[in-house]
Amino acid sequence: MSYLRRWTETDQKNFRKDIVLGEHALADTGLFCDEALAGLLERRPRDLSDFCTMDETGSRGSWHGGDPGKRCGHELLEEVRSGRLWVNLREVFNDEPEYAHLMNTVMGELKALHPDFKPQKLMGGLLISSPNARVPFHIDRTDTMLWHLRGSKRVFVYPRVEPVLRECDVEEILMHPDNDDLPYEASFDDHAHTFDLKPGEVICWPVHSPHKVVNLDGLNVSMTTEYATTDVRVRNNAMVFNGLLRRRFGMSPEIDTAGPLHMGAKAGLGLAARKLKLLPKLPDPHAPEGEVFNPA
Repeated sequence: MSYLRRWTETDQKNFRKDIVLGEHALADTGLFCDEALAGLLERRPRDLSDFCTMDETGSRGSWHGGDPGKRCGHELLEEVRSGRLWVNLREVFNDEPEYAHLMNTVMGELKALHPDFKPQKLMGGLLISSPNARVPFHIDRTDTMLWHLRGSKRVFVYPRVEPVLRECDVEEILMHPDNDDLPYEASFDDHAHTFDLKPGEVICWPVHSPHKVVNLDGLNVSMTTEYATTDVRVRNNAMVFNGLLRRRFGMSPEIDTAGPLHMGAKAGLGLAARKLKLLPKLPDPHAPEGEVFNPA
C-alpha cells in the first residue's frame, strides 16, 4: 500500500525549497481512532508527553504545562474535545512498533522520489489538540513536516525575510535549545501564506520558516516528522557562531553571504562552542509546572 497519495513533479522540485502541500493516506490504517489514541495517552511515558493549555490568544506567555494526573485515555480525549488543550506525544513514531513502521514506510516513499534526500535522526511525534487550541508564531530548528489526520486547522507560513524574521532572532533560538519562539507583530500576517489543512493533507516548508497554527474544528490529530540533514546542521552551527560574534564582539554577520568554505569553518566553531558549553541556557519548557487542568 502506498501512503503518499499526491506528490507532483512541482512538489518534488520545490521540496525543502518552498512550501509544499501534498496528500497522504495515513489515517486509513486505523491507528488514529479514539480507542487507539486513548491507549497511547495512557501508556506513553510522562517524560515524553507534553500537556499544555493556553488562553484565547494562544500567545506563548499564556501557555501552561504540567501533569494531567491519573485520568484515563478516554477522559483525556474528552478534556481535549471540550477545553483548550494541546498534547504532544513525542517519539511515538520511533518506539511504538506499528507507528514506527508507518512513519518509516511513508518516509521511504518520499526518499524514493528524492534520491538525494537523506534525513538524519528522524523523529515522529503525535499532536492531539482541542478545536480552539493555538500554537504561537515560531520556527523549528530542523526540517518539519505536518501530516494532518483528523479535524481542521489553519496554518500560517511566513517568508524568511525581514521584518518577519531577523537573523539575530534565529541565532537566539539556536543558541537556546529549549526556546523556539519569535517576536510577533500582527502586521506579519500580511506576509503569510495561509492553508486550511484537512485530514489527508501534508504540508512542509523551508527550514526556519516562521509559522503559527489556529485549530478550526473538531478534535485535531497530526503526525509531525522532524529530521536533520547535513546542510541544515552546517547552517545551524554556523548561525550559532554568528550569534556569538554578534553578541560578544558587536559584529553583524550574514549567513547567506558566507561561501561553502567559510560556512564550514563557522559551523565547526559553532559546534565547538556547543560542546564546550559556551552557550547561554534557558529553563526547559517541558518541565512540569503542576496539574494542567481545568483546560478551559
